[in-house]
Parts: sequence; structure tokens; C-alpha cells
Amino acid sequence: MIRRTFLKKTVAGVTALSAESFVQGGLSVAYAHESADNNPAIFNIRNYGARGDGKFINTQAINKAVEACSHAGGGKVVVPSGTYLTGTIQLKSHITLLLEKGAILKGVSDLNAYQSYNTRNSGRALILGIGVNNVSITGNGYIDGDHVFDAQGEQQIRGPHTILFSESRNLSFDGFTIVNASNYAFLAYDIENAVFSNLTISQGWDGIHIRRGKHMIIHNCSFLTGDDAIAGGYWENMVITDCRISAACNGIRMIMPANGLTISHCTFSGPGAPHRSSKEKRTNMLTGILLQPGHWNSAPGFTDKVHIHDIRINNVNTPLMMTLNEGNDAGSILIERLTAIQVKAHAASVESWKGGVFDELIFRDVSIEYVGHPDASLADTPLRHPPIDSRILPCWAMFVRNVKKINFENVELKLIGTDARPAMIFDNVASTKFTEVNYPGKDNPETILFKNCGTWVVNNAEIKINPGYYY
Repeated sequence: MIRRTFLKKTVAGVTALSAESFVQGGLSVAYAHESADNNPAIFNIRNYGARGDGKFINTQAINKAVEACSHAGGGKVVVPSGTYLTGTIQLKSHITLLLEKGAILKGVSDLNAYQSYNTRNSGRALILGIGVNNVSITGNGYIDGDHVFDAQGEQQIRGPHTILFSESRNLSFDGFTIVNASNYAFLAYDIENAVFSNLTISQGWDGIHIRRGKHMIIHNCSFLTGDDAIAGGYWENMVITDCRISAACNGIRMIMPANGLTISHCTFSGPGAPHRSSKEKRTNMLTGILLQPGHWNSAPGFTDKVHIHDIRINNVNTPLMMTLNEGNDAGSILIERLTAIQVKAHAASVESWKGGVFDELIFRDVSIEYVGHPDASLADTPLRHPPIDSRILPCWAMFVRNVKKINFENVELKLIGTDARPAMIFDNVASTKFTEVNYPGKDNPETILFKNCGTWVVNNAEIKINPGYYY
């Protein structure tokens, strides 16, 4: 029986996802095609002419094994130890692709060997799964995209994605390693009931990028990517938990709305792999968690039930940035037990510039350590809609704009060295509550600046905002 709902208890207005029940439910769905037959048929690619010598092109042989497995009603396509050069592998429903220890599927350099699920080069992939059900890729082997160059591809450099699934459900990806992705390591459109567990993704561009998906979990995965580690949006019931994330861009970048998103027990640490698209091949990690629906392209919708908890962040430009864009609003967002150190460039922010509004945010049990910038001219930095990523602000700790209600409970903002800017700026915030909040200069009213703000409560006492403090 397929489980449709993975909602847990409500905490401070935020409906949290249960990672434990989701793992169990997701895995039981993803492996349903195996449990129906305790002795699934085995199709070893060597029996269909594959050679693991790192020279022979195995595209035809591997796809023959897949076709035979599909014709038999499903089973396991086994890739034994060896290096198998190949173009596109087209997976079918009810198939497990098993990469045994020592097995390497390696992309060929000939772009003509890659098929696409659409007419664009950006749809090419080494492994394709289009309109399939009950599919797994598992094992201790490797998939090597070989950083294939495509002068006609995105940015005149990106080649095929390593794995691409579209309009598919009941998917499982477990145990293997993806290296040197020529574009995204994993790209998906419109998937449902998907589990990503125990994966290692190194180099390439984005690690796991999902655009539209329901009931998904990314669990116990390691990322060292040359762009965003996890990205996408239009997610419904998404859990990202127990992951180790390092990226040359952002750890998690949500570019479309989400309803029911939990990010928990993850570590974010810079620097990442060399950034694939920049000339200087920078490695500094930009934002730990970046939620920016509608920032890249129009993506209207409501983001709600976001729970971020038990997070550790080290050596990034900024730990957290949330922005709303045209056609985007947000409901309940809860951030708790988040610790960040060595934040080197930018304040955390919750902001909207094009009409969207945040309903309610809670920061609870949060500690962030910033490296100060004593340059007094930074206080004159103009405030405007952010570019693609985070940026310098005229405050060093926190910027909040267009929020109905925001509470800070047991929050400590630390500063290494000095900084000439105020700690925080609030713009058009209807209700703000501070309970046990500590930051340098908290007894100086000029460390927080206000504009168009409403009720301000500090330790259960309402404080009148000085109308003279504007920026």
C-alpha cells in the first residue's frame, strides 16, 4: 500500500515532516517491485556483450540487458566490477540497476551517444528514466560523467546530466557514488515517492536538482559539488536529513515554492569543489540554506510548513537567506537549534521586495558567529532587491523585510572583531518579539534600525520603537 501522507505533529504552527516514517514508507514503496519476487531475475550486462576494459563502448550491450529485463517483467540488471564506457542508458519500469563493488559506468566523450528526453541539449543524460515506475539504482559502484564538454550546451560548456528522471514514481537511489558530472549529477521533473540515501556526489555542477516532486527524502548523503548541492522546488513533502554538504555555490537552493519541507541534522561546511562556471574556479561556499522561490524565473505559489532544525554551518558567506518574489508568499517557517560559525561576509536575511509577505517565522535556540568588517562605509550600502545570491548589507547580523510576525527565542549573535554597521535592520515588520536575545551592543538602541514597524516586545515587555531610527 502506497503511503500518501507523511505529516507529523504541529510545532509552533509549523507542520513538521517525520523523517523516520518517511524513510520507512518511502523505502517500502521504492522496493515494492523487489518484494513481490524474492528471487528477481538477474541480467548481467556481460552476458549481453559488455566489456569492462575501459575501452569498449557498451551502450548497446547495456541497453540490451535492460530491454531483456523489462521484457521478462523486471528484475536486476547487474554491472560487475570493471570500467564500462557508455552513452545513454534508458531504464525501464520494475528494474534495479545494481552497481557491484568496483563497477564504474563512465560517460563517453562523443555527444552523439547521448539521448535526450526533449529537444534541448539540456535534456541529455547518461542515464534516462522517463515515465517509469518502481526503479532503483543501487550498489557500491561509481557513475563517472567524465566532465564531458559541450560547446553548444548551457553556458557553452555543460555536457549531459549524469542521471535524469521525469514523470516517474516509486524511485530509489542508494549507496553509489557520482563523480565528475558533466552538468547536474541528478536532475528530475515531476517525480513522486523517491528516496535518495547513502549517496556520495563529488565535482560537477548541482548535486540533486528536483523540479516538481512529491514525497521525497534525501538521507545520509555527502556532497562536494561545483555548484549548488541540492536545488529545485515545487516540492511537496520533502525531507533532507543527515547530509554532509559542501558546495562552491549554495548548500540548499530552493528556487520554487515548497509545501512541507524539513531540513534537519545536516552539516554545511565550506569550501566546496571548484566552481565549474567561474573563470577563477572559486571554492568559497555562498549560502548554507537559500530559499528564494521565483528568483530565477517566475514560480508563483505559497511556501508553507518549513521546518529547519539541528543544523551546523561553518565557513560560509551567510548561513541563511530567504527571499520572496513576484507571485510568492510564505506561511509558517520554523528555524531551531541552528549553529553557525565563521560566517565571513553577509548577514542572514528574511526579505521580500516584489509584493510577497512572510506570515510567521520563529528563530529558536540559534547561535550565529560573524566575522566583523570594520569598514564604516558599509553602513551606507544601499538596500535593494538581492541579486542571484547573498550580498553585503548595511547591517552585520540580520535583515528582515515585509514580515507579519517574527519571534526570536534564545538567540545569540556573536561578532569576531568589530563592525561599524548596526546589528539588525527591520523594515515593514508588523510584530517582533525578542526573548533571551543577545548580541554586541544590545543596550545601545542604535544597534537595531527600524522602518514602518509595528509592535516590538522584548522579554514579554512591549517597547516603543524610537521613530527616529531609519536608514
